[in-house]
Parts: sequence; structure tokens; C-alpha cells
Amino acid sequence: MSAQQNAGVRKTVRQFALALVACLAVAGGASLAAADDSGAAQQQNAGVTNEWPFVDPTPTPTPTN
Repeated sequence: MSAQQNAGVRKTVRQFALALVACLAVAGGASLAAADDSGAAQQQNAGVTNEWPFVDPTPTPTPTN
């Protein structure tokens, strides 16, 4: 292999390694963000909400004859 080919191979390997590190960093950040959101969502959904479908917790009295 010539010096020019070696430089091309090194450049390709360097670019691939940089892309791999960038993808792993983005995936790691996304997993941390998802882990933080899931904990907050569990606390947020606890209790009575006014979202659809709305279910009235107090039953309406029915007439008895």
C-alpha cells in the first residue's frame, strides 16, 4: 500500500469512529431523557385528572318507586 492509500484508510476509520461515538452519545442522552420522563409521568398521572374519558366519581341518584 502506498502512503496515499494509508492516509485514505486512516481518514475513513477516523470518520467512522467519530460517527460511532456521536451516535452512542445521542442514544445515551435519549435513554437518560426517557428514564427521567418515565418517572415524572408516573407521578403526574396519579390522582384525579380532567382528561378524556372523564368519569364522574359521584354517582347520580336513581329514583326508586
